[in-house]
Amino acid sequence: MKMELKEWIKKRICKSLVEYDPGIVEIVQFGSSVYAPRYAKDLDLLVITRNKKNYGDYLDLLDELELPFDVDVVVKEAEEKIKSDFACQILGAFVILHGDGGYLAKIAKDSNPSFEEAWNCIKGIEGAENVIKRSAQARSKSERDGSIRLAFNRLFDAARVAVMVYLATNETRWGRTKRRLPPPYKNEFEEFINVLHIDYFYNGNYPDNYEEEFEEWHKRVEDFVRKMEEER
Repeated sequence: MKMELKEWIKKRICKSLVEYDPGIVEIVQFGSSVYAPRYAKDLDLLVITRNKKNYGDYLDLLDELELPFDVDVVVKEAEEKIKSDFACQILGAFVILHGDGGYLAKIAKDSNPSFEEAWNCIKGIEGAENVIKRSAQARSKSERDGSIRLAFNRLFDAARVAVMVYLATNETRWGRTKRRLPPPYKNEFEEFINVLHIDYFYNGNYPDNYEEEFEEWHKRVEDFVRKMEEER
Protein backbone atom coordinates (compact mmCIF):
# COMPACT_ATOMS: atom_id res chain seq x y z
CA MET A 1 0.00 0.00 0.00
CA LYS A 2 1.40 3.38 -1.00
CA MET A 3 2.80 5.95 1.42
CA GLU A 4 -0.01 8.45 0.76
CA LEU A 5 -2.30 6.19 2.80
CA LYS A 6 -1.79 8.28 5.94
CA GLU A 7 -2.82 11.43 4.14
CA TRP A 8 -5.91 9.77 2.67
CA ILE A 9 -6.95 8.54 6.11
CA LYS A 10 -6.38 11.88 7.79
CA LYS A 11 -7.84 14.20 5.20
CA ARG A 12 -10.57 12.14 3.62
CA ILE A 13 -11.68 8.94 5.32
CA CYS A 14 -11.93 9.86 9.02
CA LYS A 15 -13.19 13.35 8.28
CA SER A 16 -15.95 12.05 6.00
CA LEU A 17 -17.02 9.28 8.38
CA VAL A 18 -17.35 11.63 11.36
CA GLU A 19 -19.22 14.22 9.31
CA TYR A 20 -21.66 11.53 8.17
CA ASP A 21 -22.05 10.01 11.64
CA PRO A 22 -21.33 12.52 14.46
CA GLY A 23 -21.96 9.70 16.94
CA ILE A 24 -18.67 8.03 16.03
CA VAL A 25 -16.47 7.88 19.13
CA GLU A 26 -13.54 5.90 17.73
CA ILE A 27 -12.07 4.81 14.42
CA VAL A 28 -9.47 2.06 14.57
CA GLN A 29 -7.17 0.98 11.76
CA PHE A 30 -6.11 -2.67 12.11
CA GLY A 31 -4.68 -5.59 10.20
CA SER A 32 -2.12 -5.75 7.43
CA SER A 33 -2.04 -2.01 6.69
CA VAL A 34 -0.65 -1.56 10.22
CA TYR A 35 1.85 -4.39 10.66
CA ALA A 36 2.74 -5.11 7.02
CA PRO A 37 1.94 -1.93 5.05
CA ARG A 38 4.35 -2.88 2.30
CA TYR A 39 2.25 -5.91 1.41
CA ALA A 40 -1.23 -4.71 2.37
CA LYS A 41 -3.82 -4.61 -0.40
CA ASP A 42 -6.57 -2.82 1.53
CA LEU A 43 -7.41 -0.84 4.64
CA ASP A 44 -9.32 -2.43 7.53
CA LEU A 45 -11.26 -0.09 9.80
CA LEU A 46 -13.33 -0.61 12.94
CA VAL A 47 -15.81 2.22 13.48
CA ILE A 48 -17.32 2.51 16.97
CA THR A 49 -20.38 4.72 17.23
CA ARG A 50 -23.09 5.50 19.77
CA ASN A 51 -25.87 4.50 17.37
CA LYS A 52 -25.24 2.63 14.14
CA LYS A 53 -26.70 3.97 10.94
CA ASN A 54 -27.49 1.77 7.96
CA TYR A 55 -24.33 -0.23 7.21
CA GLY A 56 -24.67 0.20 3.48
CA ASP A 57 -24.57 3.97 3.90
CA TYR A 58 -21.06 3.78 5.39
CA LEU A 59 -19.94 1.75 2.38
CA ASP A 60 -21.61 4.14 -0.05
CA LEU A 61 -19.85 7.04 1.61
CA LEU A 62 -16.45 5.43 1.12
CA ASP A 63 -17.27 4.52 -2.48
CA GLU A 64 -18.07 8.15 -3.19
CA LEU A 65 -14.57 9.13 -2.06
CA GLU A 66 -13.14 7.17 -5.01
CA LEU A 67 -10.17 5.97 -2.96
CA PRO A 68 -7.15 4.42 -4.72
CA PHE A 69 -7.39 1.33 -2.49
CA ASP A 70 -10.09 -0.91 -1.03
CA VAL A 71 -11.49 -0.24 2.44
CA ASP A 72 -13.20 -2.84 4.62
CA VAL A 73 -15.29 -1.36 7.44
CA VAL A 74 -16.76 -3.01 10.52
CA VAL A 75 -19.24 -0.87 12.47
CA LYS A 76 -19.97 -1.58 16.15
CA GLU A 77 -21.92 0.31 18.77
CA ALA A 78 -20.17 1.61 21.87
CA GLU A 79 -21.79 -0.95 24.19
CA GLU A 80 -21.55 -3.87 21.77
CA LYS A 81 -19.11 -6.66 22.63
CA ILE A 82 -16.97 -8.26 19.93
CA LYS A 83 -16.09 -11.93 19.59
CA SER A 84 -12.74 -13.22 20.79
CA ASP A 85 -11.40 -14.16 17.36
CA PHE A 86 -12.21 -10.72 15.97
CA ALA A 87 -10.72 -9.06 19.05
CA CYS A 88 -7.51 -11.03 18.49
CA GLN A 89 -7.44 -9.91 14.88
CA ILE A 90 -7.78 -6.24 15.84
CA LEU A 91 -5.56 -6.15 18.91
CA GLY A 92 -2.73 -7.90 17.08
CA ALA A 93 -1.89 -4.62 15.36
CA PHE A 94 -3.92 -1.44 15.46
CA VAL A 95 -3.75 2.35 15.35
CA ILE A 96 -6.33 4.66 16.91
CA LEU A 97 -7.25 7.18 14.23
CA HIS A 98 -10.06 8.93 16.08
CA GLY A 99 -10.71 8.84 19.83
CA ASP A 100 -8.43 7.61 22.62
CA GLY A 101 -8.84 3.82 22.48
CA GLY A 102 -11.04 3.60 25.56
CA TYR A 103 -14.05 2.26 23.70
CA LEU A 104 -12.00 -0.39 21.92
CA ALA A 105 -10.60 -1.57 25.24
CA LYS A 106 -14.12 -1.75 26.66
CA ILE A 107 -15.78 -3.77 23.89
CA ALA A 108 -12.81 -6.17 23.68
CA LYS A 109 -12.41 -6.49 27.45
CA ASP A 110 -14.00 -9.92 27.95
CA SER A 111 -12.62 -11.51 24.80
CA ASN A 112 -10.61 -14.57 25.81
CA PRO A 113 -9.17 -16.95 23.20
CA SER A 114 -9.71 -20.72 23.44
CA PHE A 115 -8.38 -23.84 21.80
CA GLU A 116 -11.82 -24.26 20.26
CA GLU A 117 -11.22 -21.04 18.34
CA ALA A 118 -7.84 -22.34 17.20
CA TRP A 119 -9.51 -25.49 15.83
CA ASN A 120 -12.19 -23.35 14.17
CA CYS A 121 -9.45 -21.52 12.30
CA ILE A 122 -8.48 -24.89 10.84
CA LYS A 123 -11.79 -26.72 10.45
CA GLY A 124 -14.60 -24.19 10.93
CA ILE A 125 -16.88 -22.67 8.31
CA GLU A 126 -14.25 -20.04 7.53
CA GLY A 127 -11.42 -22.38 8.52
CA ALA A 128 -8.41 -23.20 6.39
CA GLU A 129 -9.78 -26.53 5.19
CA ASN A 130 -12.94 -25.03 3.71
CA VAL A 131 -11.14 -22.02 2.27
CA ILE A 132 -8.66 -24.19 0.37
CA LYS A 133 -11.54 -26.30 -0.98
CA ARG A 134 -13.32 -23.18 -2.22
CA SER A 135 -10.19 -22.08 -4.08
CA ALA A 136 -10.88 -24.80 -6.65
CA GLN A 137 -14.25 -23.19 -7.37
CA ALA A 138 -12.86 -19.68 -7.83
CA ARG A 139 -14.26 -17.74 -10.78
CA SER A 140 -11.00 -15.96 -11.58
CA LYS A 141 -7.25 -16.24 -11.09
CA SER A 142 -7.24 -13.38 -8.57
CA GLU A 143 -10.09 -14.95 -6.59
CA ARG A 144 -8.26 -18.27 -6.46
CA ASP A 145 -5.06 -16.52 -5.38
CA GLY A 146 -6.91 -14.73 -2.57
CA SER A 147 -8.46 -17.98 -1.33
CA ILE A 148 -5.13 -19.80 -1.34
CA ARG A 149 -3.44 -17.00 0.58
CA LEU A 150 -6.27 -16.85 3.10
CA ALA A 151 -6.16 -20.61 3.67
CA PHE A 152 -2.49 -20.50 4.59
CA ASN A 153 -3.09 -17.51 6.83
CA ARG A 154 -5.95 -19.25 8.64
CA LEU A 155 -3.45 -21.96 9.57
CA PHE A 156 -1.26 -19.21 11.00
CA ASP A 157 -4.25 -17.79 12.88
CA ALA A 158 -4.83 -21.20 14.47
CA ALA A 159 -1.25 -21.34 15.69
CA ARG A 160 -1.41 -17.74 16.94
CA VAL A 161 -4.58 -18.34 18.96
CA ALA A 162 -3.17 -21.59 20.39
CA VAL A 163 -0.07 -19.72 21.53
CA MET A 164 -2.19 -17.13 23.32
CA VAL A 165 -4.15 -19.83 25.15
CA TYR A 166 -1.00 -21.78 25.98
CA LEU A 167 0.62 -18.68 27.49
CA ALA A 168 -2.67 -17.62 29.16
CA THR A 169 -2.36 -14.14 27.70
CA ASN A 170 -4.51 -11.66 25.84
CA GLU A 171 -1.38 -10.30 24.18
CA THR A 172 -2.15 -10.60 20.47
CA ARG A 173 1.10 -9.25 19.07
CA TRP A 174 2.77 -12.38 17.81
CA GLY A 175 6.24 -10.84 18.00
CA ARG A 176 5.86 -10.59 21.76
CA THR A 177 4.18 -13.94 22.32
CA LYS A 178 6.88 -15.67 20.27
CA ARG A 179 9.58 -14.44 22.65
CA ARG A 180 7.76 -15.99 25.61
CA LEU A 181 7.50 -19.46 24.09
CA PRO A 182 9.88 -22.23 25.17
CA PRO A 183 11.75 -24.21 22.52
CA PRO A 184 10.83 -25.98 20.29
CA TYR A 185 7.51 -24.11 20.20
CA LYS A 186 9.29 -20.80 19.71
CA ASN A 187 11.18 -21.95 16.61
CA GLU A 188 8.15 -23.62 15.09
CA PHE A 189 5.91 -20.60 15.65
CA GLU A 190 8.55 -18.36 14.11
CA GLU A 191 8.48 -20.58 11.02
CA PHE A 192 4.68 -20.27 10.87
CA ILE A 193 5.06 -16.49 10.96
CA ASN A 194 7.75 -16.30 8.29
CA VAL A 195 6.31 -18.84 5.86
CA LEU A 196 2.52 -18.99 6.31
CA HIS A 197 1.88 -15.40 7.30
CA ILE A 198 4.56 -13.36 5.56
CA ASP A 199 5.76 -15.34 2.55
CA TYR A 200 2.63 -17.23 1.49
CA PHE A 201 -0.10 -14.83 2.65
CA TYR A 202 1.38 -11.36 2.14
CA ASN A 203 4.01 -12.01 -0.52
CA GLY A 204 1.91 -14.63 -2.31
CA ASN A 205 4.99 -16.81 -2.76
CA TYR A 206 3.25 -20.13 -2.23
CA PRO A 207 4.41 -22.94 -4.57
CA ASP A 208 2.59 -24.13 -7.67
CA ASN A 209 1.77 -27.40 -5.91
CA TYR A 210 -0.04 -25.42 -3.25
CA GLU A 211 -2.49 -28.20 -2.39
CA GLU A 212 0.28 -30.59 -1.40
CA GLU A 213 2.05 -27.79 0.43
CA PHE A 214 -1.14 -26.90 2.26
CA GLU A 215 -1.60 -30.48 3.45
CA GLU A 216 1.91 -30.55 4.90
CA TRP A 217 1.46 -27.27 6.79
CA HIS A 218 -2.06 -28.28 7.79
CA LYS A 219 -0.67 -31.36 9.56
CA ARG A 220 2.13 -29.37 11.20
CA VAL A 221 -0.24 -26.76 12.58
CA GLU A 222 -2.69 -29.42 13.80
CA ASP A 223 0.15 -31.17 15.66
CA PHE A 224 1.29 -27.82 17.09
CA VAL A 225 -2.18 -26.95 18.41
CA ARG A 226 -2.80 -30.47 19.71
CA LYS A 227 0.47 -30.59 21.65
CA MET A 228 -0.21 -27.25 23.27
CA GLU A 229 -3.74 -28.28 24.19
CA GLU A 230 -2.50 -31.50 25.77
CA GLU A 231 0.05 -29.63 27.88
CA ARG A 232 -2.47 -27.12 29.22
